Amino acid sequence: MRIIQNHMDKILDGRSTIHNHLQCKRIVTPTKLFIPSSNISDATFSIGEGVCLDIIILAVDRDKSTVRLTFELEKSSQLKCVILSESCKKFDVSVETILKGEWAISDIGSFFYGKCSDGQKFSISQTHHAVNSKSNVVSKTILDDSAVSEFYGKINISEIAENSNARQSNNNILWSDGARAISCPDLHIANSNVICSHGATVGAIDDDTMFYMMSRGLDLPTCKRLVAEGAMLSILAIP
Repeated sequence: MRIIQNHMDKILDGRSTIHNHLQCKRIVTPTKLFIPSSNISDATFSIGEGVCLDIIILAVDRDKSTVRLTFELEKSSQLKCVILSESCKKFDVSVETILKGEWAISDIGSFFYGKCSDGQKFSISQTHHAVNSKSNVVSKTILDDSAVSEFYGKINISEIAENSNARQSNNNILWSDGARAISCPDLHIANSNVICSHGATVGAIDDDTMFYMMSRGLDLPTCKRLVAEGAMLSILAIP
């Protein structure tokens, strides 16, 4: 079952593809990027005042891939970062977002479909250093066979980051008794006038949902594919 590759047109969506190894990039105009994980290991993006960066990182059929990303957001800048991975034996991705300017907005989404002995470790840090800044993280995984997913989420809100809004969500669907999902949130809040939330779910797909789809004539593999595609497309559609 191929989930990501069946939607490459939607994923690319007019983005510029970076083919060479990337370490540091200053974003001064609205930019849409697509980067295969093989072309990136450690990279820092500095997003200028009032600028929007829309970026997708893709890892498919990789034996081992490690990605370290840092995003620095200035006043009124916006980040939309989506990380998609499928059939990766070991995918280790770490993302740090630093909201340095007021009214900065960061949206991070990740989708991982794992089977056999695939594994992903996703570490995300949201650091607020400015008033009225906003960050949102949504991570979804679907695991089959003996696949494993690890999610480590950290929210840091400094004393001066009044009226900040930080959210995290990690949702895991297990299609096998051998699959495993680990979710570890970590919150450090130094200002009381903020909104901060986190949540995690681990479990099988709802029986009523599967029954409804199969009662419409769909077989089990098709039902699973539709559920996985729906999870991935919801990540692509994050604000």
